[in-house]
Amino acid sequence: MMHLLLLFIINYSLDNNLKKGIRKYDKGKYDKAISILLKNKSENKNFDYYFYLGHSYSFDDRNDLSIIYYDSAININKRNDKVFFERGFSNFIIGNNNKALEDLDKAIKLNPNNAKYYINRGSIKYDLGLVDSACKDWKKAINIEGDVLNNSLILMNCN
Repeated sequence: MMHLLLLFIINYSLDNNLKKGIRKYDKGKYDKAISILLKNKSENKNFDYYFYLGHSYSFDDRNDLSIIYYDSAININKRNDKVFFERGFSNFIIGNNNKALEDLDKAIKLNPNNAKYYINRGSIKYDLGLVDSACKDWKKAINIEGDVLNNSLILMNCN
């Protein structure tokens, strides 16, 4: 009976810290979200814990740390397109363009109807000098969501 009560208290604390951390994240208080989430010493950490901690680090411009937590989230759920997109963005910010492309490819494979994924992958390809491939991604984004990109941007950069 005592063991069951202790287990309940530990799980309540984990859920409570996670909820508090997400509330701070939702309010844009990423440093506070990080400190609350890091207070969780339990081994029972879930996808949301790692994702929100990684995303908070990303918003706090500590992308090298965000990638570590995105990796943990991916180890828990390899079918979440959003975490691949976010890890790809963090990899791009720190200059790991090839890893960023790999992550965006996975995000697109999991969710081929998200125009934002094509826009970002196209931008990375463009930076790498892969102009034709970038233009295809941008055009695909427009096909998915017509007003997602300024057509003059494509006309300027794509022949």
